[in-house]
This record gives sequence, structure tokens and C-alpha cells, in this order.
Amino acid sequence: MSTLRRTLATTTAVLAAGAAVLVNASPALASTPASCSSVRQIGTTRVLTVGGMEAASVKQYYGCSANYAYIYVWEQYRNTHSNWDLYVHVIDHSDSGTDYGVGQATKTTRSELWGAPAPTWMHCTHVTGYLNGTGGSTSTVC
Repeated sequence: MSTLRRTLATTTAVLAAGAAVLVNASPALASTPASCSSVRQIGTTRVLTVGGMEAASVKQYYGCSANYAYIYVWEQYRNTHSNWDLYVHVIDHSDSGTDYGVGQATKTTRSELWGAPAPTWMHCTHVTGYLNGTGGSTSTVC
């Protein structure tokens, strides 16, 4: 086999392998909460940075006439920590003194956590989530 043919064969194999990686490199999609099998994300995703590392995503979902708080701990954080504390909740702007749809896990190794259904769909809301005490909020949705 000539050098040119070997180079072309190697390049084709590398490109094919690279294309496979790109096709399979999709972002992790959230599961669904136990109480509702059909939810859609509303508002923005908030990325939590813990100790200089992008570590988790906080999102708000709507479905089954309820809002849901959600947090996902990224693999890079999970790989460098033995356990973590998670807390998520929905903030209803008409009653900001109450945490709705709370989800909490202490000293856990789970990658995701859904809050309980929050009956706040008729008001302006956002979700706040915490990973080991570092928190952040999604955008407000009305």
C-alpha cells in the first residue's frame, strides 16, 4: 500500500471515529419526576460552579399542572467527590416566604434530584438549587 493510500485510510478512519464521537456527544437529558411522565423545561438552566468547577445544572420544569425543581450533578464533580448534599425548590413570587416543591438529599451519590410537584403554575416562579451549600437560580417564568 502506498504512503498516500495509508494516509488516506488512516485519515478516513480517524474522521469516522471522530464523527461517531460527535454524534454520540449529546447533553444528558433529565429523567421525569415520579409524579408526572410528561414535563418540559421552562426558563433558563443555571450552572453551579463549586470550588472553581462547573458542577451542576439547576432547571425548572412544568407538567401535570405543577412546576418542578430539578438539579443534576455533573460527572466531573461526581468523579472527584465521595458524596454531596442537594436541595432544590420552587420560589413562587406571590409568596416568596415559602419553599414549594422541595427536594433534598444529604450525603448522597445520586446524580439527579427532582423536587415534589409545586402547585405554582399560575404564578411567576423560578427554581433555586444548591450543591453542598453553593446555590443558584433559574430565570423567572410567568
